[in-house]
Amino acid sequence: MMIQPSARTALADTRLALTAREREIIRHIALGAQNDGIAYEMGISTNTVKTHIGNIMRKFGLHNRTQIAMLLTPHVTPAAPVRHGRVPPARLTP
Repeated sequence: MMIQPSARTALADTRLALTAREREIIRHIALGAQNDGIAYEMGISTNTVKTHIGNIMRKFGLHNRTQIAMLLTPHVTPAAPVRHGRVPPARLTP
């Protein structure tokens, strides 16, 4: 896996290099979520998700979602994905 030399420096300090939204996107990617699912969960548009993913790839010299999940997930603090203003569907109990 080829990573640009400047990405190595950024990887050493991901806390400063990543925004809160980018960290949340990375957590969703690590869970296998697709762009439309990430957009729904975060309450943002699919295009905004794509923009965040593009920014993450550019910052770290990455080329795909697998690289994001493999290289950056260990640097992101685990947290449960937050539903931004979304109410989960009601469950019917017998």
